[in-house]
Amino acid sequence: MGFKGYRWFGAVVTGTNLFVAAHAAQPPRPSAPPFDTTGLTKAKLQAAEKEAESVVAGAFQGADQQLARYNRPKAVEILNSTKQNLQLNASIGEETRTRLSKAIEAKIAAVEGRPVANPSNPGMKLDPKSPEVLAAQKILEEKAVAERKDVVAGLKTVQQADDAGRTAEAQAEIARLTKLYPKNPSVMALGQNSGMKIRLEDAIAIQMELRDRWVKNQESITRSSFPAINDVEFPKNWKEISERRLKNSTIQLTAKEKQIIDALDKPIKVDFRERPLEEALQDLSNMLGQDLLIDKKSVADLELDLKKGATLQANGLSGRTVLRSILASQGLTFVVKDEVIQIVTVERSRSLLTTRVYYLGDLIQGVGPFGDLQWGPILNAQQTAANADAIVAAIRKSIDPLSWNGETHGPGSITYDYLTKSIVVRASAEVHYSLGRTFNRR
Repeated sequence: MGFKGYRWFGAVVTGTNLFVAAHAAQPPRPSAPPFDTTGLTKAKLQAAEKEAESVVAGAFQGADQQLARYNRPKAVEILNSTKQNLQLNASIGEETRTRLSKAIEAKIAAVEGRPVANPSNPGMKLDPKSPEVLAAQKILEEKAVAERKDVVAGLKTVQQADDAGRTAEAQAEIARLTKLYPKNPSVMALGQNSGMKIRLEDAIAIQMELRDRWVKNQESITRSSFPAINDVEFPKNWKEISERRLKNSTIQLTAKEKQIIDALDKPIKVDFRERPLEEALQDLSNMLGQDLLIDKKSVADLELDLKKGATLQANGLSGRTVLRSILASQGLTFVVKDEVIQIVTVERSRSLLTTRVYYLGDLIQGVGPFGDLQWGPILNAQQTAANADAIVAAIRKSIDPLSWNGETHGPGSITYDYLTKSIVVRASAEVHYSLGRTFNRR
């Protein structure tokens, strides 16, 4: 090794020693804290228990759906399978497993019609059919009957004492009743500041009403315990109240207006080739057998010439469609008002429209491939909205198609409201009448 080689080696050694010395002079770095696995384990446990509760809730919903289809064995099978999977789930705590298992057992008992006890939660009410609840109900009923009898007897005593002029005896009986039954309506009426006769009349009237209502309530409870004869049972006056409801939901028209609507619904045949509008309308009036009243202000606003030719060929179309078609080409339309067909501008007809609401919930909910909650609320809501859109489209195409806004530029409109599951229809009276007849036939 030459002199240059020794110089190079010495420089390397010297630099290495300096680096080691500088590194040794630095303070030691703090060691990293140990990784805490407790928080991670707790978070995993909470997530697993939350998922288990969600699974149990879904099983309860599935069991309820099977019960609604009268499939009790399938409902029990769903619950037992969920309970078995819960027992095999090692990612949840023992306390949660026990609580959810007891909830599933209670649900199975309720599905099978067995009494359900809640020893782990005495604050919850027991099963309505259990002996404890039945005994408590019997005690309350006996107490109510005894109170009613005592109040009736007390009212008679007060009345007899007041008639005989024994005011002190009457006041003493009122004080006794007030002390025993301070919340009884009849006793409260006796404590008023008015005269004794008025107080007695009020108390007796209240007591009689309470008696009648109590009797009717007991009859209703007894009747509700009767086994059903058919799948659905309606009250005896169901036909009467249904007819009353339908009558209130249907536009009431006069006999003449109904005759006009029937005439508009009949098919007719026309062949107008540059026929003056005035003469074409007269021909339609003769075919329908109804007068057509032309609003002169509407004609003046549009600066129409009634002698201008109109062309329309139709065979088998309703008189309503033919009349709207020939009027639409001139910017006009018609409404049935005051027992006559009035021809006005579209703008003028909007002021003659009526707004009504029609409930569709029983037609659009739970219908269709995704109309069941088992597909989730989003698909169910989309299916309900699609059903409503289909009904609205059918109404627009089948009931006076040229009277709706949109492509035909008519004055009427239909809006679907998702919250109330209803359609808001703004249309003329004859359109509402036709729509009401359609819904009443369903």
